Amino acid sequence: MSECPIEQPAGDAVRPPLRLAGGSPFSNDEHRQHGMLLGRFEAADDPSMGSLLYAAVVTQPTAELTDSGWLDRLEAITRLEARLQALKAEAIAGLDDAMQGVSADLGHRQPELGDRAAAPGERRWIAGDLRSVSDEVGLVLGMHRGAATTRIHNSCELVHNFPATLRALADGDLTERAAFSIVSELSVIDEPDERRAAEDAVLRWARKYPLHRIKKEAQREAARRCPSGVDKAHKKATEERSVRMVPSEFGTADLIHNQDAVDAAAVMTSLSRAATRLRRQGDPRTFDQLRADIALDRLLPRTKRADNSENPAPATDAPMDAEAPQDTPASAETAVGAEATVGAEATVIIHATAAELRALLEDHPSTGGEAEGLGPIPQNSLRKHLTKTLARALLPELSTRDTEAPGTLKPTRLAAAAIRLRIIDQPPPSNPDRYVPSGALASHVRWRDQLCRFPGCNRPAEFTDIDHRTAYTAGGRTTAANLHCLCRHHHRLKHEGNWSTTRNPDGSHTWTSPTGRRYREEPPDCWIHGSP
Repeated sequence: MSECPIEQPAGDAVRPPLRLAGGSPFSNDEHRQHGMLLGRFEAADDPSMGSLLYAAVVTQPTAELTDSGWLDRLEAITRLEARLQALKAEAIAGLDDAMQGVSADLGHRQPELGDRAAAPGERRWIAGDLRSVSDEVGLVLGMHRGAATTRIHNSCELVHNFPATLRALADGDLTERAAFSIVSELSVIDEPDERRAAEDAVLRWARKYPLHRIKKEAQREAARRCPSGVDKAHKKATEERSVRMVPSEFGTADLIHNQDAVDAAAVMTSLSRAATRLRRQGDPRTFDQLRADIALDRLLPRTKRADNSENPAPATDAPMDAEAPQDTPASAETAVGAEATVGAEATVIIHATAAELRALLEDHPSTGGEAEGLGPIPQNSLRKHLTKTLARALLPELSTRDTEAPGTLKPTRLAAAAIRLRIIDQPPPSNPDRYVPSGALASHVRWRDQLCRFPGCNRPAEFTDIDHRTAYTAGGRTTAANLHCLCRHHHRLKHEGNWSTTRNPDGSHTWTSPTGRRYREEPPDCWIHGSP
């Protein structure tokens, strides 16, 4: 593959363009003769799939480009990206078609006579091996298995059932997002002729209007031609409603509540009106801040002692491994402010190493550990929430005392969650020669791993199996270093799908797929810091 070096400009110098090895197939005079516009390298029926345009973009001199020239260059790059997305969709669909086998998602452990062929994205049995197209595609594309499954399904739909949309994408007339919007909205139309007519109508609309509204146009076209299909799709989407947390940045996260659109609009209107009232009363927070704070205050329960006792019993984790006794020592988990809550318990688990906690107590700079399901949090965030929880636990009267000066506006009161700390770099004593790990060791491994250890999997460790990396029958011992968490799906892939794993000197592990591709699994934080 040719190298494309990037030269860094000095000061205010114009950045030189990326250049292919071997130079440009076009002279500067050719570029200048046509005003340096790239449209002339487009062909109505281009058998080279844009190779001329690609070469022109990569070798285009940019020192004399004006605003129009830069926009022309940006548009050309966008068209090239669209063509690559069409090729990617064809590659994904081609892989799914090539891996022919019977479905492994029919509810029984092994294939049986009469099993149907696997649908796009489904697991399948091929020559006795359990294969997961979603995992293999997801690892190549750098996405989770669920997202890869959706991508495979949409790619197969696009290639097999929407040829006109695929062609428009390959020609650079649609973006990838626009093409998949057409696929997702018009797939509810079962009758092929009606689906093709709807597709042609939407593509005609796309030639006239900006693509950012193409999803709504496809929805309207589907509703006109197949109301029953739209109703069926809406019912399915409503049944799959969910609440998800997506880590964003700097110790924050997006809470995504997927719900019926009318109900979601009602919630948003209620939040906006409540925010408007506070703004009129002089609250200095922005509308976005107010809506976020009001929503959080409504969602978190009011923490009360259900039995009015002075010393409620600390909350404990439910047993996760039926085969292992729950003999977790009290020293392995510190419950801070774990009060009984009327309605539901609002608890956040913080995973930290002993060094991180020591730094917090001694007021030394350090990381703040990880919030379960969220990821790393800064030290000041951990300190703030621990202080708040300790104040609620030790001085509950402060939470109800009005400390504001008379006549001042009190901000919306936010409910606080109980915080639990879990020390992840101190495995408990355990017999390494027994096959089933003790309850204490199993709990420690789950706390340490937090997620399934298959690369890219985000299944919480709470719902996984405890697996020996080196099989017990092959001499592997039942120790923290040789145990890891695998969700049931990836546990089966390891033992029935011809995947293998080997440990690297830095504590990480490399997974090898049935095709021989290798993917490195990041080690837990406590291993990175030298305490397996």
